Amino acid sequence: MDVAPLDMLGMIDKFYARSYPEHIAANALDIEYYFVNETGESPHSMTGGFKLAVTVSALLFPLMIPPCFRKVVSESESTKPTRRLTTLQHSISTCPPLDILLIGGPAPTYRPSEAIQHFIQTQYQHVRHLLTICTGYIPALYSGVLDGKTVTAPRGLLPMLKEEKPDVKWVEKRWVRDGKVWSSGAVANGMDMMACFMKEFKEQGALTEMALGIADFARRGEAY
Repeated sequence: MDVAPLDMLGMIDKFYARSYPEHIAANALDIEYYFVNETGESPHSMTGGFKLAVTVSALLFPLMIPPCFRKVVSESESTKPTRRLTTLQHSISTCPPLDILLIGGPAPTYRPSEAIQHFIQTQYQHVRHLLTICTGYIPALYSGVLDGKTVTAPRGLLPMLKEEKPDVKWVEKRWVRDGKVWSSGAVANGMDMMACFMKEFKEQGALTEMALGIADFARRGEAY
């Protein structure tokens, strides 16, 4: 489920927005997706024992156009390849500077290597937003970038974190923002956080509302 918020963000990307009415799709974002791990190897091991393979080359996909939009995009056009959707695999040594760094949740016992910590510290200097989902706070915490910040994490871990990591202001919320740091509680709260984060793109307001409506996303506030 840590991957689902990324899919939500993708719904306001130009690649996906081709299925929307033209006046709404005009403000879609042009996103490049970089999947990063320490070695650059793929596939990634995920929760549940399955593996996620990242397609290194640019992909071309046809789109399925919802019936209500077929007057906007003809059925013949809907079967044509759209613009390129760029998904790239990187190691921490080859990844370029990022605008948004999203950290999914590892196992609760995970501890980041010094190389991972250095990568996060370096990226943090210039990213516009750092987002952590569930236990994704762990790499950020050990990298020191959460010190002095207001942060949330899975509710069951908060008492321990408040005692062991007092340099961070821990709060019990579904998600919280402190400057450019966004954090979510449990894994499902990553989607709550992403829905709020998507509203940061003011010019894409109507596009975001349409995307969340299509996804039938039930909006919940920060408080549990």
